[in-house]
Amino acid sequence: MSLNRLRVQNIRNIHSADLKLHEKLNIFVGDNGSGKTSLLEAIYFLSTGRSFRTQQLLPLVQRSEDHCLVFGEISAGTRNSRLGVKRSLKGVSEYRLDGKSVNRSAILAKELPLLVLGPETVDLLLGSPDGRRSFLNWGVFHVEHDFSTLWVTANRCLKQRNELLRKSSRNSKELEIWTERLVTLSTTIHQSRQRYFTAFATVFAEISRFLSGHEDVKCDYYPGWDVTRGLALETNEQLESDLRRGFSQRGFHRADVRIQIDGVNVAKICSRGELKLFAWALLISQGVLLGQQMPGDDTLVYLVDDLTAELDTEHRTKLCQLLSSYKGQVLVTGIDEKIVKASWGDTSGKVFHVERGIFTQTETEND
Repeated sequence: MSLNRLRVQNIRNIHSADLKLHEKLNIFVGDNGSGKTSLLEAIYFLSTGRSFRTQQLLPLVQRSEDHCLVFGEISAGTRNSRLGVKRSLKGVSEYRLDGKSVNRSAILAKELPLLVLGPETVDLLLGSPDGRRSFLNWGVFHVEHDFSTLWVTANRCLKQRNELLRKSSRNSKELEIWTERLVTLSTTIHQSRQRYFTAFATVFAEISRFLSGHEDVKCDYYPGWDVTRGLALETNEQLESDLRRGFSQRGFHRADVRIQIDGVNVAKICSRGELKLFAWALLISQGVLLGQQMPGDDTLVYLVDDLTAELDTEHRTKLCQLLSSYKGQVLVTGIDEKIVKASWGDTSGKVFHVERGIFTQTETEND
């Protein structure tokens, strides 16, 4: 699978762009603020209906315009599809697949699976567990088809139980019913996550060693309760505390993923550059695992923003070698064209120069 054509309208400083992309590698070079990251943001918007830069979508729409629009043509072997996403200043989003309206962005994500590797990716390790849970759920979502429905159901259950905790007594029959439901759904989600993580950890061990040079890196999954004791027991023990606090302290929503070296969290002992490598190793491992399970020519897209930031020549080269060795399409940005191109060696691709939201293909590399 590859994104062959991309059309963007009114995304930040990109008024209009129509690009034919290389199936393997696309390099975008230009000064800060030229529109490189905005293009990656537009592709992310096409797949998810969201931005990876902000929780608010209104800044995505170019000033003086009332909407933004992204359209993409995708091919995977003999199968072709067309995706479209539109967002108005009034907050209305429209999603289209092959000319037909769809009601969920998750449908587009199945057609265009992608991962973002950027400076902010380090927040996977430095930020709250929320980001790591989202990371874990993304992997499960793409390999277990029923997970999306399960996730929606579980969150509704959690919301209902939390509402009851804020207004119910300990002996509430309704609270008891929703607690049992939460235990069942949390256990099912944990089983899906555990199946995925077992395969993921093996891939991560190999990739993290290659990128970082550390032999003793360990990645662990924590489900959100002590599975040896059982969630039903822990929920019962925590009930009084849950009632006082007004929320559920155990369950699927408390899961986490942690990386350690010699038993110490990497966030406490590694430099920011090293943390960036580990965070990118997490995402690349996720992409590799998904790629292994995708049929035929299906692949995913890697959006690599600001390749040269905080990475020396050796680690940049390793990263690019790694991405080149796996099936997938890469769109990468950078300021120094010479450095970015050199990092990819003889990998075939296209080079685009970006200035004030205007994209010009300057050459085709080794094609």
